[in-house]
Amino acid sequence: MDLYPIKAQYLRNEEITLRLELQKEKFDYAVITVYMLEKEAAVKEIRPLLDVTDICFQGFDVPFAGYGVEAVLYGECGRVTMETAFDVTDNPKSSLRYGFVSDFEEKDAENGAIDQLRKYHINMVQFYDWSYRHDTLVSPNENYQDMMGKRIDFRTVRSKIKSAAGYGMKTMAYGAVYAASREFYESHKDWAFYNGNQEVFRFIDVFYIMNVEKGSPWRNHLIHQYKDAITKAGFSGIHMDTYGFPKRAYSHLQEQPRLVRLDQEFCGLIDETRKGLEEAADDPCLVFNNVGNWPVGETAKSTVDAVYIEVWSPYDRYCHIKQLIQEAKYFSENKKPVILAAYLAPFRTESAALAANAAYILTAAIVSNGGYHLLLGENNAVLTQGYYGDYSTMPDETAAVMRKYYDFMIRYLNIFYDQTLQDVSMTHIGWDNYEYQCGFQNWSVNAEAGKVWITIRENEELKCLYLINLCGCGEDNWNKGKAEPVIQKDLTFTVNVDGDIQGVYCASPDRDSCKSELLEYSYIQNEKGKFVRFTVEELSVWTVVYLKL
Repeated sequence: MDLYPIKAQYLRNEEITLRLELQKEKFDYAVITVYMLEKEAAVKEIRPLLDVTDICFQGFDVPFAGYGVEAVLYGECGRVTMETAFDVTDNPKSSLRYGFVSDFEEKDAENGAIDQLRKYHINMVQFYDWSYRHDTLVSPNENYQDMMGKRIDFRTVRSKIKSAAGYGMKTMAYGAVYAASREFYESHKDWAFYNGNQEVFRFIDVFYIMNVEKGSPWRNHLIHQYKDAITKAGFSGIHMDTYGFPKRAYSHLQEQPRLVRLDQEFCGLIDETRKGLEEAADDPCLVFNNVGNWPVGETAKSTVDAVYIEVWSPYDRYCHIKQLIQEAKYFSENKKPVILAAYLAPFRTESAALAANAAYILTAAIVSNGGYHLLLGENNAVLTQGYYGDYSTMPDETAAVMRKYYDFMIRYLNIFYDQTLQDVSMTHIGWDNYEYQCGFQNWSVNAEAGKVWITIRENEELKCLYLINLCGCGEDNWNKGKAEPVIQKDLTFTVNVDGDIQGVYCASPDRDSCKSELLEYSYIQNEKGKFVRFTVEELSVWTVVYLKL
Protein backbone atom coordinates (compact mmCIF):
# COMPACT_ATOMS: atom_id res chain seq x y z
CA MET A 1 0.00 0.00 0.00
CA ASP A 2 1.25 3.46 -0.85
CA LEU A 3 0.07 7.06 -1.13
CA TYR A 4 2.05 9.80 -2.84
CA PRO A 5 1.70 12.82 -5.15
CA ILE A 6 2.22 12.15 -8.86
CA LYS A 7 4.64 15.07 -9.17
CA ALA A 8 7.52 16.15 -6.98
CA GLN A 9 6.14 19.69 -6.84
CA TYR A 10 3.05 21.51 -8.12
CA LEU A 11 2.69 24.95 -9.61
CA ARG A 12 0.23 27.55 -8.44
CA ASN A 13 -3.32 26.62 -9.54
CA GLU A 14 -2.11 23.35 -11.09
CA GLU A 15 -4.42 20.38 -10.48
CA ILE A 16 -3.13 18.15 -7.68
CA THR A 17 -3.08 14.40 -8.33
CA LEU A 18 -2.41 11.88 -5.56
CA ARG A 19 -1.99 8.18 -6.24
CA LEU A 20 -3.32 5.53 -3.86
CA GLU A 21 -1.95 2.03 -4.47
CA LEU A 22 -3.56 -1.00 -2.86
CA GLN A 23 -2.14 -4.47 -3.23
CA LYS A 24 -3.94 -7.42 -1.66
CA GLU A 25 -5.85 -5.32 0.85
CA LYS A 26 -9.44 -4.48 -0.15
CA PHE A 27 -11.23 -1.34 0.99
CA ASP A 28 -14.62 0.07 0.08
CA TYR A 29 -13.90 3.78 0.18
CA ALA A 30 -11.52 6.44 1.47
CA VAL A 31 -11.87 9.92 2.93
CA ILE A 32 -8.99 12.17 1.83
CA THR A 33 -8.31 15.33 3.84
CA VAL A 34 -5.78 17.99 2.83
CA TYR A 35 -4.32 20.20 5.58
CA MET A 36 -2.41 23.45 5.47
CA LEU A 37 -0.68 23.42 8.86
CA GLU A 38 -3.49 22.56 11.28
CA LYS A 39 -6.39 23.72 9.09
CA GLU A 40 -8.41 21.64 6.66
CA ALA A 41 -7.93 22.88 3.10
CA ALA A 42 -9.99 20.27 1.20
CA VAL A 43 -11.90 17.02 1.81
CA LYS A 44 -13.00 14.37 -0.67
CA GLU A 45 -14.59 10.92 -0.42
CA ILE A 46 -13.42 8.37 -2.98
CA ARG A 47 -15.30 5.23 -3.95
CA PRO A 48 -14.82 2.66 -5.28
CA LEU A 49 -11.13 2.04 -4.62
CA LEU A 50 -9.18 0.23 -7.33
CA ASP A 51 -5.75 -1.38 -7.13
CA VAL A 52 -4.48 2.02 -8.30
CA THR A 53 -6.68 5.06 -7.72
CA ASP A 54 -5.75 8.59 -8.77
CA ILE A 55 -7.31 11.30 -6.60
CA CYS A 56 -7.53 14.82 -8.01
CA PHE A 57 -7.94 18.12 -6.19
CA GLN A 58 -8.38 21.56 -7.65
CA GLY A 59 -5.15 23.56 -7.62
CA PHE A 60 -4.34 26.02 -4.84
CA ASP A 61 -3.94 29.71 -5.57
CA VAL A 62 -0.92 30.30 -3.32
CA PRO A 63 2.66 31.43 -4.06
CA PHE A 64 4.36 29.07 -1.61
CA ALA A 65 2.79 26.48 0.67
CA GLY A 66 3.15 22.94 1.96
CA TYR A 67 0.17 20.63 2.49
CA GLY A 68 -0.34 17.44 4.47
CA VAL A 69 -2.64 14.67 3.28
CA GLU A 70 -4.49 12.14 5.42
CA ALA A 71 -6.27 9.23 3.75
CA VAL A 72 -8.56 7.14 5.93
CA LEU A 73 -9.50 3.85 4.26
CA TYR A 74 -12.60 1.87 5.29
CA GLY A 75 -13.42 -1.75 4.51
CA GLU A 76 -14.12 -5.20 5.89
CA CYS A 77 -10.60 -5.43 7.26
CA GLY A 78 -11.15 -2.29 9.32
CA ARG A 79 -9.87 1.25 9.15
CA VAL A 80 -6.38 2.24 7.97
CA THR A 81 -4.82 5.71 7.89
CA MET A 82 -2.13 6.76 5.42
CA GLU A 83 -0.34 10.09 5.00
CA THR A 84 1.66 12.01 2.43
CA ALA A 85 2.36 15.64 1.52
CA PHE A 86 2.82 17.99 -1.44
CA ASP A 87 3.81 21.59 -2.02
CA VAL A 88 2.62 24.38 -4.30
CA THR A 89 4.69 27.28 -5.59
CA ASP A 90 4.67 29.93 -8.27
CA ASN A 91 8.46 29.63 -8.55
CA PRO A 92 9.92 26.09 -8.55
CA LYS A 93 13.36 27.48 -7.69
CA SER A 94 12.09 28.82 -4.36
CA SER A 95 12.30 25.31 -2.86
CA LEU A 96 14.96 23.01 -4.33
CA ARG A 97 15.20 19.50 -2.89
CA TYR A 98 18.29 17.85 -4.35
CA GLY A 99 18.81 14.15 -5.07
CA PHE A 100 21.08 12.16 -7.37
CA VAL A 101 21.28 9.32 -9.87
CA SER A 102 24.52 7.70 -10.99
CA ASP A 103 23.59 4.36 -12.63
CA PHE A 104 23.31 4.68 -16.42
CA GLU A 105 23.82 1.25 -17.94
CA GLU A 106 21.15 -0.11 -20.26
CA LYS A 107 19.74 -2.28 -17.46
CA ASP A 108 19.20 0.84 -15.34
CA ALA A 109 16.80 2.52 -17.78
CA GLU A 110 13.73 1.23 -15.94
CA ASN A 111 15.15 0.70 -12.44
CA GLY A 112 12.57 2.97 -10.80
CA ALA A 113 15.09 5.43 -9.35
CA ILE A 114 13.35 8.56 -10.63
CA ASP A 115 9.97 7.21 -9.59
CA GLN A 116 11.28 6.60 -6.08
CA LEU A 117 12.86 10.06 -5.80
CA ARG A 118 9.59 11.87 -6.51
CA LYS A 119 8.08 10.05 -3.51
CA TYR A 120 10.68 11.89 -1.41
CA HIS A 121 9.57 15.14 -3.11
CA ILE A 122 12.99 15.50 -4.75
CA ASN A 123 12.49 18.15 -7.43
CA MET A 124 16.08 18.57 -8.65
CA VAL A 125 18.23 15.58 -9.64
CA GLN A 126 21.99 15.61 -10.17
CA PHE A 127 23.14 13.21 -12.88
CA TYR A 128 26.55 12.33 -11.52
CA ASP A 129 29.36 11.44 -13.94
CA TRP A 130 27.03 10.89 -16.85
CA SER A 131 29.51 12.46 -19.29
CA TYR A 132 32.00 10.97 -21.72
CA ARG A 133 34.91 13.15 -20.59
CA HIS A 134 35.02 16.18 -18.32
CA ASP A 135 36.33 18.17 -21.26
CA THR A 136 33.90 16.60 -23.76
CA LEU A 137 30.62 16.12 -21.94
CA VAL A 138 28.42 14.63 -24.64
CA SER A 139 29.76 11.39 -26.08
CA PRO A 140 29.92 10.83 -29.83
CA ASN A 141 28.68 7.26 -29.16
CA GLU A 142 25.61 5.81 -27.46
CA ASN A 143 27.69 3.45 -25.31
CA TYR A 144 30.89 4.55 -23.62
CA GLN A 145 33.03 4.53 -20.49
CA ASP A 146 33.58 7.65 -18.42
CA MET A 147 36.95 8.78 -17.04
CA MET A 148 36.58 6.48 -14.01
CA GLY A 149 35.82 3.46 -16.19
CA LYS A 150 32.09 3.38 -15.47
CA ARG A 151 29.92 2.09 -18.32
CA ILE A 152 27.20 4.42 -19.57
CA ASP A 153 24.37 4.02 -22.04
CA PHE A 154 23.42 7.47 -23.34
CA ARG A 155 19.89 6.31 -24.12
CA THR A 156 19.46 5.52 -20.42
CA VAL A 157 20.66 9.02 -19.50
CA ARG A 158 18.11 10.60 -21.86
CA SER A 159 15.37 8.24 -20.65
CA LYS A 160 15.93 9.29 -17.02
CA ILE A 161 15.98 12.95 -18.00
CA LYS A 162 12.62 12.53 -19.70
CA SER A 163 11.12 10.65 -16.74
CA ALA A 164 12.30 13.27 -14.27
CA ALA A 165 10.93 16.13 -16.35
CA GLY A 166 7.55 14.40 -16.40
CA TYR A 167 7.48 14.49 -12.60
CA GLY A 168 8.30 18.19 -12.49
CA MET A 169 11.97 17.65 -11.57
CA LYS A 170 14.90 19.72 -12.76
CA THR A 171 17.69 17.60 -14.24
CA MET A 172 21.22 18.78 -13.49
CA ALA A 173 24.22 17.74 -15.57
CA TYR A 174 27.30 17.24 -13.42
CA GLY A 175 30.26 19.09 -14.90
CA ALA A 176 33.47 19.99 -13.07
CA VAL A 177 34.60 23.53 -13.86
CA TYR A 178 38.28 22.76 -14.41
CA ALA A 179 38.77 19.02 -14.91
CA ALA A 180 40.14 17.63 -18.15
CA SER A 181 41.54 14.35 -19.37
CA ARG A 182 45.25 13.81 -19.83
CA GLU A 183 44.76 13.70 -23.60
CA PHE A 184 43.06 17.09 -23.58
CA TYR A 185 45.76 18.57 -21.35
CA GLU A 186 48.55 17.28 -23.56
CA SER A 187 46.99 19.16 -26.47
CA HIS A 188 46.35 22.36 -24.48
CA LYS A 189 49.11 22.63 -21.90
CA ASP A 190 48.96 26.41 -21.78
CA TRP A 191 45.25 26.18 -20.81
CA ALA A 192 46.06 24.43 -17.51
CA PHE A 193 46.66 25.64 -13.97
CA TYR A 194 50.08 25.13 -12.38
CA ASN A 195 51.35 25.00 -8.79
CA GLY A 196 54.18 26.96 -7.21
CA ASN A 197 56.68 24.50 -8.67
CA GLN A 198 55.17 25.25 -12.11
CA GLU A 199 53.89 21.70 -12.36
CA VAL A 200 50.37 21.05 -13.58
CA PHE A 201 47.72 20.46 -10.93
CA ARG A 202 46.28 16.93 -11.05
CA PHE A 203 43.49 15.29 -9.07
CA ILE A 204 43.86 11.54 -8.30
CA ASP A 205 46.19 11.40 -11.33
CA VAL A 206 43.15 11.32 -13.60
CA PHE A 207 41.87 14.88 -13.86
CA TYR A 208 44.05 17.78 -14.96
CA ILE A 209 43.07 21.18 -13.57
CA MET A 210 42.44 23.81 -16.23
CA ASN A 211 42.53 27.60 -16.07
CA VAL A 212 39.10 29.14 -15.47
CA GLU A 213 40.20 32.80 -15.38
CA LYS A 214 38.46 35.38 -17.53
CA GLY A 215 39.80 35.30 -21.07
CA SER A 216 41.12 31.75 -20.80
CA PRO A 217 40.28 29.55 -23.82
CA TRP A 218 39.26 26.84 -21.34
CA ARG A 219 36.45 29.03 -19.95
CA ASN A 220 34.91 29.44 -23.39
CA HIS A 221 35.38 25.73 -24.11
CA LEU A 222 33.72 24.78 -20.81
CA ILE A 223 30.66 26.97 -21.37
CA HIS A 224 30.27 25.47 -24.82
CA GLN A 225 30.31 21.99 -23.24
CA TYR A 226 27.67 23.05 -20.73
CA LYS A 227 25.48 24.31 -23.56
CA ASP A 228 25.88 20.95 -25.31
CA ALA A 229 24.59 19.21 -22.17
CA ILE A 230 21.44 21.32 -22.45
CA THR A 231 20.88 21.16 -26.20
CA LYS A 232 22.14 17.65 -27.04
CA ALA A 233 21.35 15.67 -23.89
CA GLY A 234 18.27 17.59 -22.75
CA PHE A 235 19.30 18.62 -19.23
CA SER A 236 17.55 21.57 -17.61
CA GLY A 237 20.58 22.84 -15.72
CA ILE A 238 24.24 22.47 -14.80
CA HIS A 239 25.89 21.44 -11.54
CA MET A 240 29.27 23.21 -11.57
CA ASP A 241 31.61 21.13 -9.44
CA THR A 242 34.92 22.15 -7.86
CA TYR A 243 37.40 20.22 -5.71
CA GLY A 244 38.20 22.87 -3.07
CA PHE A 245 41.92 22.78 -3.86
CA PRO A 246 43.66 24.66 -5.38
CA LYS A 247 42.51 28.09 -4.27
CA ARG A 248 45.42 29.85 -5.99
CA ALA A 249 47.17 28.69 -9.14
CA TYR A 250 49.53 29.90 -11.84
CA SER A 251 48.37 30.75 -15.33
CA HIS A 252 50.68 29.93 -18.26
CA LEU A 253 48.71 31.92 -20.81
CA GLN A 254 51.32 34.67 -20.73
CA GLU A 255 55.09 34.55 -21.23
CA GLN A 256 55.65 34.61 -17.47
CA PRO A 257 53.58 32.55 -14.98
CA ARG A 258 50.96 34.70 -13.26
CA LEU A 259 49.26 33.88 -9.95
CA VAL A 260 45.45 33.66 -10.12
CA ARG A 261 43.05 33.74 -7.15
CA LEU A 262 40.18 31.40 -7.98
CA ASP A 263 37.76 33.07 -5.57
CA GLN A 264 38.05 36.18 -7.74
CA GLU A 265 37.27 34.20 -10.90
CA PHE A 266 34.40 31.92 -9.95
CA CYS A 267 31.65 34.56 -9.91
CA GLY A 268 32.55 35.72 -13.40
CA LEU A 269 32.61 32.12 -14.57
CA ILE A 270 29.18 31.46 -13.04
CA ASP A 271 27.64 34.56 -14.56
CA GLU A 272 29.12 33.88 -18.00
CA THR A 273 27.81 30.31 -17.75
CA ARG A 274 24.36 31.63 -16.89
CA LYS A 275 24.39 33.87 -19.94
CA GLY A 276 25.50 31.00 -22.16
CA LEU A 277 22.86 28.62 -20.82
CA GLU A 278 20.12 31.18 -21.33
CA GLU A 279 21.03 31.16 -25.02
CA ALA A 280 20.39 27.40 -25.02
CA ALA A 281 17.27 27.05 -22.84
CA ASP A 282 14.50 28.94 -21.09
CA ASP A 283 15.11 29.51 -17.37
CA PRO A 284 18.02 27.07 -16.92
CA CYS A 285 19.01 26.04 -13.40
CA LEU A 286 22.55 26.63 -12.15
CA VAL A 287 24.31 25.29 -9.03
CA PHE A 288 27.94 25.80 -7.98
CA ASN A 289 29.77 23.63 -5.44
CA ASN A 290 31.32 25.62 -2.60
CA VAL A 291 33.58 22.85 -1.28
CA GLY A 292 34.13 23.20 2.45
CA ASN A 293 32.13 26.47 2.36
CA TRP A 294 34.63 28.19 0.06
CA PRO A 295 34.20 30.77 -1.44
CA VAL A 296 30.54 31.09 -0.49
CA GLY A 297 30.87 34.75 0.50
CA GLU A 298 31.49 35.60 -3.16
CA THR A 299 29.52 32.97 -5.08
CA ALA A 300 26.28 33.37 -3.09
CA LYS A 301 25.94 36.80 -4.68
CA SER A 302 26.33 35.42 -8.21
CA THR A 303 23.54 34.17 -10.49
CA VAL A 304 23.37 30.67 -8.98
CA ASP A 305 19.88 29.42 -8.12
CA ALA A 306 20.90 27.92 -4.78
CA VAL A 307 23.77 28.23 -2.34
CA TYR A 308 25.25 24.74 -2.43
CA ILE A 309 27.90 23.72 0.11
CA GLU A 310 29.75 20.42 0.29
CA VAL A 311 30.41 19.93 4.00
CA TRP A 312 33.82 18.71 5.12
CA SER A 313 35.95 18.89 8.25
CA PRO A 314 36.51 21.10 10.23
CA TYR A 315 32.73 21.67 9.96
CA ASP A 316 32.22 18.56 12.09
CA ARG A 317 29.59 19.46 14.69
CA TYR A 318 25.86 20.04 14.59
CA CYS A 319 26.42 23.68 15.51
CA HIS A 320 28.50 23.99 12.31
CA ILE A 321 25.52 22.78 10.27
CA LYS A 322 23.50 25.69 11.60
CA GLN A 323 26.41 28.08 11.08
CA LEU A 324 26.76 27.08 7.41
CA ILE A 325 23.07 27.62 6.71
CA GLN A 326 22.90 30.95 8.51
CA GLU A 327 26.00 32.30 6.77
CA ALA A 328 24.75 31.20 3.35
CA LYS A 329 21.41 32.90 3.96
CA TYR A 330 23.22 36.06 5.00
CA PHE A 331 25.50 36.16 1.96
CA SER A 332 22.61 35.57 -0.46
CA GLU A 333 20.42 38.05 1.43
CA ASN A 334 18.03 35.19 2.21
CA LYS A 335 16.94 34.98 -1.41
CA LYS A 336 18.16 31.51 -2.38
CA PRO A 337 17.66 27.99 -1.09
CA VAL A 338 20.61 26.62 0.87
CA ILE A 339 21.63 23.03 0.07
CA LEU A 340 24.16 21.09 2.14
CA ALA A 341 25.88 18.08 0.62
CA ALA A 342 26.65 16.45 3.97
CA TYR A 343 27.60 12.85 3.23
CA LEU A 344 26.94 10.32 5.98
CA ALA A 345 29.88 7.95 6.32
CA PRO A 346 28.16 5.83 9.04
CA PHE A 347 26.08 4.12 6.33
CA ARG A 348 29.39 2.73 5.05
CA THR A 349 31.41 2.34 8.25
CA GLU A 350 28.99 1.65 11.12
CA SER A 351 25.89 -0.40 11.94
CA ALA A 352 22.59 0.20 10.18
CA ALA A 353 20.93 1.39 13.40
CA LEU A 354 23.64 3.92 14.27
CA ALA A 355 23.66 5.22 10.70
CA ALA A 356 19.88 5.56 10.64
CA ASN A 357 19.79 7.63 13.83
CA ALA A 358 22.53 9.88 12.44
CA ALA A 359 20.42 10.41 9.30
CA TYR A 360 17.27 11.28 11.25
CA ILE A 361 19.06 13.80 13.46
CA LEU A 362 20.97 15.41 10.60
CA THR A 363 17.80 15.73 8.53
CA ALA A 364 16.07 17.40 11.46
CA ALA A 365 19.05 19.73 11.99
CA ILE A 366 19.23 20.91 8.38
CA VAL A 367 15.49 21.32 7.86
CA SER A 368 14.87 23.02 11.22
CA ASN A 369 17.38 25.68 10.24
CA GLY A 370 15.81 26.25 6.84
CA GLY A 371 18.22 24.25 4.68
CA TYR A 372 17.97 21.31 2.28
CA HIS A 373 20.10 18.15 2.26
CA LEU A 374 21.65 16.35 -0.70
CA LEU A 375 21.78 12.78 0.61
CA LEU A 376 19.25 10.57 -1.18
CA GLY A 377 19.34 9.07 -4.65
CA GLU A 378 18.85 6.03 -6.85
CA ASN A 379 16.62 3.49 -5.07
CA ASN A 380 16.75 4.46 -1.39
CA ALA A 381 20.47 5.12 -1.69
CA VAL A 382 22.49 7.49 0.49
CA LEU A 383 25.76 9.28 -0.15
CA THR A 384 28.62 8.44 2.18
CA GLN A 385 31.50 10.19 0.36
CA GLY A 386 32.25 12.42 -2.62
CA TYR A 387 32.18 9.81 -5.39
CA TYR A 388 28.46 9.20 -5.84
CA GLY A 389 28.87 5.97 -7.76
CA ASP A 390 29.95 4.29 -4.51
CA TYR A 391 26.68 4.98 -2.72
CA SER A 392 25.19 2.81 0.02
CA THR A 393 21.59 1.64 0.30
CA MET A 394 19.31 2.17 3.29
CA PRO A 395 17.46 -0.78 4.83
CA ASP A 396 13.74 -0.71 4.08
CA GLU A 397 12.83 0.32 7.63
CA THR A 398 15.26 3.26 7.52
CA ALA A 399 13.97 4.33 4.11
CA ALA A 400 10.39 4.31 5.43
CA VAL A 401 11.31 6.65 8.27
CA MET A 402 13.31 8.95 5.99
CA ARG A 403 10.38 9.19 3.63
CA LYS A 404 8.17 10.19 6.54
CA TYR A 405 10.74 12.83 7.53
CA TYR A 406 10.68 14.23 3.99
CA ASP A 407 6.87 14.22 4.02
CA PHE A 408 7.10 16.18 7.27
CA MET A 409 9.47 18.69 5.67
CA ILE A 410 7.04 19.32 2.82
CA ARG A 411 3.90 19.30 4.98
CA TYR A 412 5.32 22.07 7.18
CA LEU A 413 7.17 23.89 4.42
CA ASN A 414 5.89 27.23 5.67
CA ILE A 415 7.39 26.93 9.13
CA PHE A 416 10.72 25.67 7.81
CA TYR A 417 11.31 27.82 4.74
CA ASP A 418 9.34 31.04 5.10
CA GLN A 419 12.01 33.67 4.43
CA THR A 420 10.44 36.10 6.90
CA LEU A 421 11.21 33.79 9.84
CA GLN A 422 14.13 35.22 11.80
CA ASP A 423 16.35 33.09 14.03
CA VAL A 424 16.35 34.54 17.56
CA SER A 425 17.87 31.54 19.34
CA MET A 426 20.88 33.47 20.62
CA THR A 427 19.02 36.60 21.72
CA HIS A 428 15.60 35.59 23.09
CA ILE A 429 16.30 32.74 25.53
CA GLY A 430 18.66 32.32 28.48
CA TRP A 431 20.24 34.83 30.89
CA ASP A 432 17.70 37.66 31.38
CA ASN A 433 15.93 37.03 28.08
CA TYR A 434 12.35 36.41 29.13
CA GLU A 435 10.92 35.96 25.63
CA TYR A 436 11.36 32.16 25.78
CA GLN A 437 11.90 30.18 28.98
CA CYS A 438 12.44 26.46 29.55
CA GLY A 439 11.05 24.63 32.56
CA PHE A 440 13.86 22.06 32.35
CA GLN A 441 17.65 22.25 32.52
CA ASN A 442 19.16 20.08 29.79
CA TRP A 443 18.60 22.36 26.80
CA SER A 444 20.97 24.14 24.44
CA VAL A 445 20.78 26.45 21.44
CA ASN A 446 24.26 25.30 20.38
CA ALA A 447 23.48 21.62 19.77
CA GLU A 448 25.43 20.36 22.77
CA ALA A 449 25.64 16.61 23.23
CA GLY A 450 23.24 15.18 25.81
CA LYS A 451 20.76 18.05 25.60
CA VAL A 452 17.59 19.12 23.81
CA TRP A 453 18.71 21.32 20.92
CA ILE A 454 16.32 24.26 20.62
CA THR A 455 16.13 26.53 17.58
CA ILE A 456 13.76 29.49 17.77
CA ARG A 457 12.49 31.38 14.71
CA GLU A 458 9.67 33.88 14.52
CA ASN A 459 7.87 36.46 12.38
CA GLU A 460 4.78 38.63 12.83
CA GLU A 461 2.42 35.63 12.61
CA LEU A 462 4.31 32.69 14.12
CA LYS A 463 6.65 31.80 16.95
CA CYS A 464 8.34 28.47 16.17
CA LEU A 465 10.38 26.15 18.38
CA TYR A 466 12.27 23.33 16.66
CA LEU A 467 13.27 20.62 19.14
CA ILE A 468 15.92 17.98 18.39
CA ASN A 469 16.75 15.34 20.97
CA LEU A 470 20.50 14.84 21.47
CA CYS A 471 20.09 13.14 24.86
CA GLY A 472 21.92 9.83 25.15
CA CYS A 473 22.86 9.54 21.48
CA GLY A 474 26.59 10.27 21.78
CA GLU A 475 28.91 13.07 20.69
CA ASP A 476 27.75 16.08 18.68
CA ASN A 477 29.71 15.15 15.52
CA TRP A 478 27.08 14.95 12.78
CA ASN A 479 29.07 12.42 10.75
CA LYS A 480 29.28 9.76 13.46
CA GLY A 481 26.78 6.99 14.16
CA LYS A 482 24.23 7.79 16.86
CA ALA A 483 22.49 5.73 19.50
CA GLU A 484 18.74 6.16 19.64
CA PRO A 485 18.02 9.30 21.69
CA VAL A 486 16.58 8.84 25.18
CA ILE A 487 12.97 10.01 25.05
CA GLN A 488 12.37 13.27 26.91
CA LYS A 489 9.10 13.80 28.78
CA ASP A 490 7.06 16.82 29.88
CA LEU A 491 9.09 19.67 28.41
CA THR A 492 7.51 22.90 29.64
CA PHE A 493 7.96 26.26 27.90
CA THR A 494 6.87 29.79 28.71
CA VAL A 495 6.70 32.24 25.79
CA ASN A 496 6.19 35.99 25.91
CA VAL A 497 3.30 37.24 23.74
CA ASP A 498 1.89 40.69 23.06
CA GLY A 499 -1.75 39.62 23.34
CA ASP A 500 -4.04 36.64 22.94
CA ILE A 501 -2.98 33.91 20.52
CA GLN A 502 -4.90 31.60 18.19
CA GLY A 503 -3.29 28.45 19.55
CA VAL A 504 -0.21 26.37 20.27
CA TYR A 505 0.38 23.45 17.92
CA CYS A 506 2.80 20.55 18.03
CA ALA A 507 3.84 18.10 15.28
CA SER A 508 6.41 15.35 14.90
CA PRO A 509 7.35 12.77 12.25
CA ASP A 510 8.14 10.33 15.07
CA ARG A 511 4.48 9.81 15.92
CA ASP A 512 1.94 7.67 14.12
CA SER A 513 0.48 10.80 12.52
CA CYS A 514 2.27 13.98 11.41
CA LYS A 515 -0.95 15.95 11.92
CA SER A 516 -0.70 19.02 14.14
CA GLU A 517 -1.88 18.57 17.71
CA LEU A 518 -3.45 21.47 19.58
CA LEU A 519 -1.65 21.77 22.91
CA GLU A 520 -3.26 22.95 26.09
CA TYR A 521 -1.87 26.27 27.24
CA SER A 522 -2.46 28.88 29.89
CA TYR A 523 -1.85 32.62 30.13
CA ILE A 524 0.42 34.05 32.79
CA GLN A 525 0.65 37.73 33.59
CA ASN A 526 3.31 39.36 35.73
CA GLU A 527 5.44 42.50 35.86
CA LYS A 528 7.30 41.33 32.72
CA GLY A 529 4.16 41.12 30.62
CA LYS A 530 1.90 38.44 29.20
CA PHE A 531 3.09 34.87 28.67
CA VAL A 532 1.81 31.55 27.35
CA ARG A 533 2.80 28.32 29.13
CA PHE A 534 2.50 24.87 27.57
CA THR A 535 4.04 21.39 27.81
CA VAL A 536 5.36 19.04 25.12
CA GLU A 537 4.57 15.64 26.56
CA GLU A 538 7.18 13.66 24.63
CA LEU A 539 10.21 14.29 22.41
CA SER A 540 11.64 11.27 20.58
CA VAL A 541 13.91 12.77 17.92
CA TRP A 542 12.29 15.76 16.25
CA THR A 543 9.31 17.90 17.21
CA VAL A 544 8.13 21.31 16.04
CA VAL A 545 5.94 23.65 18.08
CA TYR A 546 4.39 26.76 16.58
CA LEU A 547 2.34 29.50 18.18
CA LYS A 548 -0.13 31.26 15.88
CA LEU A 549 -0.39 34.90 16.94
